[in-house]
Amino acid sequence: MATCPHCKGHLTDSHRCPRRPSLMAVRILLAAVAGGLAGLLLVAAVDPRGDITSFDTIAMVVGAAVGVFIERALRS
Repeated sequence: MATCPHCKGHLTDSHRCPRRPSLMAVRILLAAVAGGLAGLLLVAAVDPRGDITSFDTIAMVVGAAVGVFIERALRS
């Protein structure tokens, strides 16, 4: 079987070379930042006076995790 000259993978009809690791890291980082900002905006909408201060960090972390999960799920 032939191999791809770029990635050395099996050259089939549906072959696509994998993306560069640095590009994948940037995409995951952008998804995490977008999810964190969405979580922070959700907390700001629910608690406009800022009474719950510790909830901001939790919302950013959970939002980042959900953003990365959604990005990875949509890729596969």
